[in-house]
Amino acid sequence: MVLGVLGGMGPLASAAFVNTVYRFDPADREQDMARVLLDSAPACPDRTEAILNGTGAELVYWLDEHLGRLVDAGADSVVIACFTAHHFLPRLDPRLRAPVRSLIGQAISTLRERDGRYLLLCTVGARRATVFPRDPGWAEVASRVGWPDEADQRAVHDMLYRMKRHGPLREAVDMVRTLRSRYGCTGVVLGCTELHLVSQELCDLLGEANVVDPLREIARSLHGSGLAPARTDPRLLVAH
Repeated sequence: MVLGVLGGMGPLASAAFVNTVYRFDPADREQDMARVLLDSAPACPDRTEAILNGTGAELVYWLDEHLGRLVDAGADSVVIACFTAHHFLPRLDPRLRAPVRSLIGQAISTLRERDGRYLLLCTVGARRATVFPRDPGWAEVASRVGWPDEADQRAVHDMLYRMKRHGPLREAVDMVRTLRSRYGCTGVVLGCTELHLVSQELCDLLGEANVVDPLREIARSLHGSGLAPARTDPRLLVAH
């Protein structure tokens, strides 16, 4: 299997995900490590703005174009490194949607395996669009998931957008820890890929069982699914 990553939303988060894929790779030699195709395209239209303004047609076209490039380059499983973008999946070309591994589905799958109550942290766009509750598996875990109030939701959203520019921020770790305590939750769901930038620190601080990071879970699971080694084709696809 060849993994495609549609990234750039933001670019630091998708680059961190590729790093995590290789960090979890059990191969002893670099020549035996997985083949990953990264399309890091920061020019992608803003997902939250498209949802709030009802201007999703341009974004759907963009997603189809870039997913097509990854599939045509050999990717047979694709991660779209943006939770908010999952709102537009039903509108994509079915051929290109088929290989997408849903971050929403992975979050729900992980929650099924964990005990306790979890606070879900995501963008305003993802929350307004009910990206998580619209997933068919949501009903199984909904009673154990909490949401920030309006003020805290806005604070989380603003912090996530600062991370797009500045990378892993200590204030993000402090905010997640504070909010988890404020809402009386056992753990947190990292429902925005920017939070992957501080995922390891949060796991160290809160305990791995208390951090649901779908990107981390996907990276861990890939190596049991037959990812093709890099020697089959050493190219790294970077499309703009």
